[in-house]
Amino acid sequence: MSGEDLIKKREKLLSYYYKNREKRILYQREYDKSNKEKKKAQDKKRRETTNKNKLRVIQAYSRKHYYPVLLKKYKGCQICNSKFKLEVHHKRYTKKLKDCMIVCQPCHKKIHRKVKE
Repeated sequence: MSGEDLIKKREKLLSYYYKNREKRILYQREYDKSNKEKKKAQDKKRRETTNKNKLRVIQAYSRKHYYPVLLKKYKGCQICNSKFKLEVHHKRYTKKLKDCMIVCQPCHKKIHRKVKE
């Protein structure tokens, strides 16, 4: 397809989209009402995926920026002084180094268990 054809196709799709917007919204509302359980499951899955993606971004940022600095400063877990399976724990999820601490994996799990209780 040439560039002009793609532009015409896009314009046609957009005009259909805006022309039938109300109809699509009403259809979606009816579908949601008649399939409440399915909708709940979809929403739950979407939230879990979004939260996992946010967590991955935070973990990647921590590994790159906080881990080396904290490792130089503390040389091991701040709770039990272990030097194995070290991770960065965020007290609050801000981008401030003072809100982070370096802990081993078992201590990190203990911290999160306490927070949930």
